[in-house]
Amino acid sequence: MNMLFRYLLSLTLVGAALLANVRAQSPALLTKLQQREFHVAAHRGAHMDYPENSLESLKEAINLGASIVEVDVRATKDGVLLLMHDNTVDRTTTGTGKISELTYAEVKALYLREQPHGKASVHHVPTLEEALSVCKGKIIVDLDFKEENEVYVRPTLELVQKMGMEDEVLFFLYDYKDMERVSRINPAITMFPRARSMKDIQKILKTKRTQIIHIDASFQDRAALLQLHAQGVFFWINSLGEVDEKAEVAGEAAYRDFLAAYPFVRIIQTDNPKLWNQTLITYKKQ
Repeated sequence: MNMLFRYLLSLTLVGAALLANVRAQSPALLTKLQQREFHVAAHRGAHMDYPENSLESLKEAINLGASIVEVDVRATKDGVLLLMHDNTVDRTTTGTGKISELTYAEVKALYLREQPHGKASVHHVPTLEEALSVCKGKIIVDLDFKEENEVYVRPTLELVQKMGMEDEVLFFLYDYKDMERVSRINPAITMFPRARSMKDIQKILKTKRTQIIHIDASFQDRAALLQLHAQGVFFWINSLGEVDEKAEVAGEAAYRDFLAAYPFVRIIQTDNPKLWNQTLITYKKQ
């Protein structure tokens, strides 16, 4: 038995064991994901049309047919959870200063900019609760917890529970080693970790805490990844940056090339959910 075969066999056994006995994730959320061959995740909402992380960008992502929306979570000086990617308000609002040094009242008085460093819009920075209310029953929410103070992880997950959205939320983790600690707060909320190697994937699956994994373009072991794909593992890959920019010029062809390069992908995060959804409609007809 050669080394490659042994490696593929080990991945197969790990994947089969995972699907047979997953300890912590939402079965209802998995059912939603299984209903589509591909999922489009709108990065910071539909921010090509509305300010990023605004309520309108979330509503537009829903209107465009995205099935997941990614939002960034931070906390104000007085502990209010809101949507903001940066640790300052400088780039996306009419104000200046660190979120952690501003009160909610101060942030609420600001206006979001139409584009980074652009002119002011009529929209304000939403709270996480407001954002979840807009999305409830309409779209899966990927919470990208950007807040440096980890004490706010618990109130974030408690808010999800309070709003009855445990079956509608993914909680993204930059380090899969945090899964155990975060899952103790509420094991019903689906952890969504990033893997940086095939070994990371094995370790994530062995935890039996999730089958939704963020990978990137460096993953090229097609045979192993396709096996796990067939066993129900959901691989998330970003088309942000170069691929999305290429699609602005080449149109749907750029996204079809992306699907050909990563046949194991199930979830695609993009800055252009409208074009991705159009591509997937024609792609399925082929």
